[in-house]
Amino acid sequence: MSVNFPRREKPAAKVGPRLEISPLELKNWLEHEHGLSKLLTESEAWEPFAWKGNDLSAPLRALFAAERRGLLKLNNDRANNVSIYDVTADINIYLQSFGKAPVKEITVQKNLQTAAQYLRTAIGVSVVADSSTMTVRFVDKYETAESIEKYFKQMEPKLVNLNRQLDHARNCGYAISHVISGSASSVGEKILAACT
Repeated sequence: MSVNFPRREKPAAKVGPRLEISPLELKNWLEHEHGLSKLLTESEAWEPFAWKGNDLSAPLRALFAAERRGLLKLNNDRANNVSIYDVTADINIYLQSFGKAPVKEITVQKNLQTAAQYLRTAIGVSVVADSSTMTVRFVDKYETAESIEKYFKQMEPKLVNLNRQLDHARNCGYAISHVISGSASSVGEKILAACT
């Protein structure tokens, strides 16, 4: 006789919730060597993602090791590139001390990408685990400004067209507030226009 096991439509969560933390609080956390990993490991909401039993999860272990290697330190006011090979070596020394099998660099790089996704979701910061250079870095103010400028240049023609359409809708008296609020909720940014 077969068993009808329960199923559900909704998949299990891959990340935890957004943490309510101000930029000033975040700045204080970033001054600590293990500020990012500590933020996640101390959050009850992130506990299932940060811990495996009484040990750090693989993504948090990789993040912790990268922080130990200087992830949050600046080098001449620029982000510090931390070698994924060094992070892997640190993790393997730890694992082998418990008689566990060592991990490969590509595994650590993927774990760092997962940790970056956790951080993006939890506190809105960017960490890049770069497979081409096999380094990981906390995105600094210069790289952030360059990225914003690059994305704005890509979007500028579309924003001009959007503005024309918003102007048209306002002048014709079309009700589009539902479209704007729906778009704002899907991208997380508000569009301010006279017709909303």
